[in-house]
Amino acid sequence: MNTRITVQPGFRTKSTKVERTGNTRRKAWMTVFAASALFWVVVALMIWRMWG
Repeated sequence: MNTRITVQPGFRTKSTKVERTGNTRRKAWMTVFAASALFWVVVALMIWRMWG
């Protein structure tokens, strides 16, 4: 089964490029790490509570 994706000719000129600063990128990574840490803390507390 072949799938063909077509793009309109003026698509690249109509799209806008978003400029991201280093501060925004740093905040995004900090959010990812904080969410991951929070998840593992919750998992550890649930395991501790089950075996406690």
